Amino acid sequence: MDRMKAIDHWVGLPLCACLGALTLLQRSLRPGRRSIPEQPRRIVVMKFFGLGSVVLASPMLRAIRQRYPNTTLTFLTFGSTAGLVERFGICDEIWSLRTDGLVAFATDVARQALRFSRHPVDICIDLEFFSKFSTLMGLLSRAPVRVAFQLNSFWRYSLVTHPVYYNYYRHVSDVYGDAAAAIAAPVTDKRPCRIAVEPDAVERCRERLRAAGWNGTDRLVGVNVNAGELSLERRWPGERFAAVLERLSASDGVQAVLTGAPDEADYVGGVVSLLSESAKQRIINMAGKLSFVEFIASMDLYDFFLTNDSGPVHLAYAQGVDTISLWGVGRPSFYGPLVGNHSTFYQHLPCSPCLYMFTSEVGQWCNHRADCMQAIGVDEVWNIVKAYIDTPRADRAKIRVAQGW
Repeated sequence: MDRMKAIDHWVGLPLCACLGALTLLQRSLRPGRRSIPEQPRRIVVMKFFGLGSVVLASPMLRAIRQRYPNTTLTFLTFGSTAGLVERFGICDEIWSLRTDGLVAFATDVARQALRFSRHPVDICIDLEFFSKFSTLMGLLSRAPVRVAFQLNSFWRYSLVTHPVYYNYYRHVSDVYGDAAAAIAAPVTDKRPCRIAVEPDAVERCRERLRAAGWNGTDRLVGVNVNAGELSLERRWPGERFAAVLERLSASDGVQAVLTGAPDEADYVGGVVSLLSESAKQRIINMAGKLSFVEFIASMDLYDFFLTNDSGPVHLAYAQGVDTISLWGVGRPSFYGPLVGNHSTFYQHLPCSPCLYMFTSEVGQWCNHRADCMQAIGVDEVWNIVKAYIDTPRADRAKIRVAQGW
């Protein structure tokens, strides 16, 4: 991630500046704003970073599909996200770029340029907030209508034909909705699209959990102690998760399932090592043991999901699972779930949020100590976890209202 950010800045910035100057010169010779075509042949939507962001962009994809049913709707993303977009069942095509090496990435960008030349694009929508790379890809698409979020920076506004205001005081679903509205596709339903999985995937997960120690009758609570490399500052301290898991393991009729990608298994194992032997016998550690599809399918088995602010909270939200989420560098009123039983912890520190902000780097005000996450106590989280355990799902909305979230 650090390497990608460095390339985006040191390579992307001068390229955008040079191409921006040429684009403005071209516009001066051919003045006039390009109008939105009544029946575009192809619309390309680009979003490269963040599974959660893609989930929250699904309502605007649905709105575009409904507004332009005969248009080829294409999504351009990184390979790690392509499978998620495909399971929405909305887009006609998903184009992806590999990020597992500089040579592979450069090769795919060159192939994408050729693909753009072979498949003309009428409208290109860039859902990245600050990326020079996505701005360049928008220009490379040769689309006469290029929608992107407005920044008071030459590298962005010189290359965008239809800027959309980026207002981080509104929810990101509304921000993405503004991009769709710019092409006359208003979003009327903000609920994320459910992620489709194969019919046998849930049963397969059920059997794998039984093999890992689930008795088949206890309610399951999904727990994600991780956060993606976009910002590791989003992690609540592992020893505090362990303290909550210790208490949860002592609760009758409930078992916790720890989740995580293969590259997160060691960190999850470190949290497990903090537990007592009796708690370890009750905790099911599935980190690194489920495929992405199996992880999505497992959501149907959870009574609720406890997680940091990261992709899994949005995946649980899309699948209709109740969540308890911990926030700090990001703000739940900007990125949190909107509909359903969802409780969020957020301490409103003066330096928060520092994520998704154009004028700050993540963790720059606290030297990456994540004071915002340190401010969330074990007892307050456990009290809500216990309330979720003791309260039927139909009545959990009252818990959130009572806590003032």
